[in-house]
Amino acid sequence: MTELARYSLEWRRRDIPCPGPTILAEMTVPRGARCPAEIEQMWKPGQGYAICWGLVSQKPIRRWSREAKARARRRNLQRRLEAKFPLFAQIFVAAELERRPAYYDADDPA
Repeated sequence: MTELARYSLEWRRRDIPCPGPTILAEMTVPRGARCPAEIEQMWKPGQGYAICWGLVSQKPIRRWSREAKARARRRNLQRRLEAKFPLFAQIFVAAELERRPAYYDADDPA
């Protein structure tokens, strides 16, 4: 699948209300292609419009497995508590794991 990008000429001056349409022009091109000449010709410096670029087709979000999420949560807890309370870190880690087992086993929806 070819990834697509969108070039547009959009109003970007936040201190002045837009005098016309927010988007003057937009074109979809293959990713990596230069800005189309039609959009470049419409742009003039100092008018408040800017040439903008954005991906149209994005890769799907990679989700962590429950096991990886649980490992990361436990590792981060251990690291945080050892930095703050080096002498009592093991006691506090055990107490927190007992207090919120679902979170640290990644059983929660978060």
